[in-house]
Amino acid sequence: MTHLLPEPDLRWGRRIPAASSLTAFSLARPPWLAALIGALTLGLSGAAAASEPPELSVFSKPPPAAVTDRPLEADRPSQTLGLARFSSSIRHGSPYALVLWGRKCAPDSLVTWDEANDAFEKTEVDDRIFHETLTRLGFRVAGDPTDLFRDAEAPAGDLQVGALITDYSFSACGGFRPGEQKLDLETAIGTGVGQMTVEWQIHVPALSRTIARIRTTVRVETATPVINAPEAIYQALLRDSLRALAADDGFRKAVTTPIRSASGLVEPQPGEALRLAPGRTPASVPDAHRAVAAVMTGASLGTAFLVSDQGYLLTNRHVVGSTRLLKLRWSDGSESIGEVIRSDAGRDVALIRTDPRPGPVLRLRSEPVRQGETVFALGTPMETRLQGTLTRGVISASRTLAGYRFIQSDAAVNPGNSGGPLLDESGRVVAMTVSRYASEPTDRIQGLNFFIPIEDALSFLALTLEPR
Repeated sequence: MTHLLPEPDLRWGRRIPAASSLTAFSLARPPWLAALIGALTLGLSGAAAASEPPELSVFSKPPPAAVTDRPLEADRPSQTLGLARFSSSIRHGSPYALVLWGRKCAPDSLVTWDEANDAFEKTEVDDRIFHETLTRLGFRVAGDPTDLFRDAEAPAGDLQVGALITDYSFSACGGFRPGEQKLDLETAIGTGVGQMTVEWQIHVPALSRTIARIRTTVRVETATPVINAPEAIYQALLRDSLRALAADDGFRKAVTTPIRSASGLVEPQPGEALRLAPGRTPASVPDAHRAVAAVMTGASLGTAFLVSDQGYLLTNRHVVGSTRLLKLRWSDGSESIGEVIRSDAGRDVALIRTDPRPGPVLRLRSEPVRQGETVFALGTPMETRLQGTLTRGVISASRTLAGYRFIQSDAAVNPGNSGGPLLDESGRVVAMTVSRYASEPTDRIQGLNFFIPIEDALSFLALTLEPR
């Protein structure tokens, strides 16, 4: 439970801070608040007022566990999330709000849930709280509610989040100032406490499937007397509910696991397409080394290769890591600075941009490879002195492993080859080096090497090639 007020006195109400601490709150009226204001006609009799509090969840003991922020780890990027809808399954006729009135917070009215409350729907305030809360905790959220010119019809995210409110109750006290209209909680100064249980549903639009259901229960109190206490309580409940959702292991697994299609393959996520101009001077196998660079980040050594006259290179995500700027060393000994502008950790691909340079550019092959076809791996094995090493092999197989496609070849590769091209006999790139087979780090298994198909590298980075 989030304790924000002084300890309660013996009555159901709360001690009232000095008038100087009063603050204003949003005056927006959601549908459920309008229904509440219209329903405040059920007065409590004297006997009822003197009895125990009604059986609302907000008075239950023990209170829900306190919510603790749990930011998402930087190396576990989430899918893009969008808030899709709100709904309620609360039974009609169920009491859900106790209204107290006057400086002594005397019990006055008990409000029940009816058809008018079923208009519980998503508002712009909900969108803002969703975006602010999850973004602050490191999750990727679609859209920006502060952008006044955003496209309201833009996609709502790779994953859509829905909220089914299964329990909601609160107790609010108002009427602290002389002259306030009785039970007009929308304009009166008030305090209160609330509790909410939400069944969060995580849906994959691309697969038309709900992949997770997570239940959260939170309780909050308003920090100081505010205008429109019910709305203040609801917004605080929504924030803490989202914080509890973000801390849930099931939610974190669901939103960080790559989306797989019915075929079992991981699907690339939608992104703004970047068009690459093909090279005017295509490289052949003997001079392909001129279009390949050693990548040095200070923490790792790898390989990258030019795919455009504009200075774009492809490599592995594990080569560049979280680095934004890195050093490129070319086969002629010259060096340049590269900037990582796109990457996909799941598919292990990244795009680097550097200054355009004269010389050949590698062509990319669109036709599928054939088993037994001759191929060449080019890279920087072990150390920069061995930059430009070319090895030869054949296509051993095409495989799907852990939802991703790979090309298997016996062309020799070693640490430092990662991100380098796999070429056909015409010098065209068919794949990118990514790993060797090893069940243990000390394994000396040879000839079982894996490469990322070049069409996957392009699609997961949202790259397209302009016609030659």
